[in-house]
Amino acid sequence: MDELVTRNVRIIGARCSSQQELHGYLKKKLGLPDYYGESLSALADCLSELCEPTHIAICLNEDDLEPGMQAYMIRFVQTCAREAFVNESLTLSIEHW
Repeated sequence: MDELVTRNVRIIGARCSSQQELHGYLKKKLGLPDYYGESLSALADCLSELCEPTHIAICLNEDDLEPGMQAYMIRFVQTCAREAFVNESLTLSIEHW
């Protein structure tokens, strides 16, 4: 039997200068569908449907985030954490960068 390989996605908050940039990166790295709505609600829907083992590592330092991204990144982390709690295919780690 083949062992499942975990897809690893690393998000460095300081490199996400906008919500659009963050969602574009997630779409590419997670292989999200073309109809992905690039919002936290759409992300939650897609994360809840993940079937292959996926680990998201979020690297944050609030001092390095772009102005206006601090509150959004908190909501982003909350969204990922909520979906990791209910979807056994998804794991999450948060690191101080």
